[in-house]
Amino acid sequence: MRMKERRPIMETIIYDLNHVERDIFGNYGGKSGFKYGVIIDGERWMIKFPENTREFPGRDKKNNHVPSYTTSPLSEYIGSHIYEILGIPVHETKLGLRNGKIVVACKDFDVNHELVDYEKIKNGFAEFEDELIGSSGTSSIMRGEFLDDVITVIEQSELLQKAEGIKERFWDMFVVDGFIRNNDRNNGNWGVFIKKDQSVVLAPVFDNGNSFFNKRNPSVSQRRILDEASIVQDALGTGVSYFLDKEKNHIHPFDFIERQENKDCTAALIRFSERIDMDAIRKCILDIPEKAFGVDVIAPEQKQHYIRMMEIIIERSINPTLEKLNHAPIDL
Repeated sequence: MRMKERRPIMETIIYDLNHVERDIFGNYGGKSGFKYGVIIDGERWMIKFPENTREFPGRDKKNNHVPSYTTSPLSEYIGSHIYEILGIPVHETKLGLRNGKIVVACKDFDVNHELVDYEKIKNGFAEFEDELIGSSGTSSIMRGEFLDDVITVIEQSELLQKAEGIKERFWDMFVVDGFIRNNDRNNGNWGVFIKKDQSVVLAPVFDNGNSFFNKRNPSVSQRRILDEASIVQDALGTGVSYFLDKEKNHIHPFDFIERQENKDCTAALIRFSERIDMDAIRKCILDIPEKAFGVDVIAPEQKQHYIRMMEIIIERSINPTLEKLNHAPIDL
């Protein structure tokens, strides 16, 4: 078995971002909360604020399961750092405070690279429309994308085929997103860069803010950490991927992985098992300050909940699947 490369684990610092310069040219799309550009040490970054939940279904004074604001900045930071620990290229993130809220700063992409996301690529797939299950607008209507369509586009898009490792990257994201409980790897948050010389390279992984139940009040973790059955449900019984099967059902990532129906997915699971460092992941989460500048960042029970949830995924799904493949289990 290949030896795991030990990567340095950086101490988590909560930065005071109240006085960094606003970048008037830094304007961004997306629906999950306010975001805008700033300049940090002469470089362009995007600050993402937690999303206000007042319009969320079920959000009312009697329902304290949904917080006033999501924990998406925290989720973005932890999810992105888990990708980094796994050695998968991911955008750089910092946790900070701005306007009284915990935010995440994401380093902007190189302005000399044009980001082309999967949605744009699929929308240009008219010649192969008969080979797709859904139309170009299916994902918006159904809040999901047919997995078979993604596979078809990856295999037949001339642009994607120019990006070395595109198939491996997609399946790596499928496995890791399941592990961090990210259910929103939608058509607009993964893709490739076209460089000025017209070469095509993979974009780093970005937009991980839907990880770790970001719409839950921290008090939910405080209750569920006391009940192993509840944590098992969070790890394996709830949460599905963005992707759909042929019957339009959202695919549960670990049900799919356990069935070993796709050899590229199975290969990604093995890569995951050879790269993962649970000690580094625990340290990343445990080192996050619980408070900064007088503002709550993460509750101790949230830390325990996230860590135990990932351990259960390994114990009850990933390691048994690796055993069936005659591959060494992950050491917890």
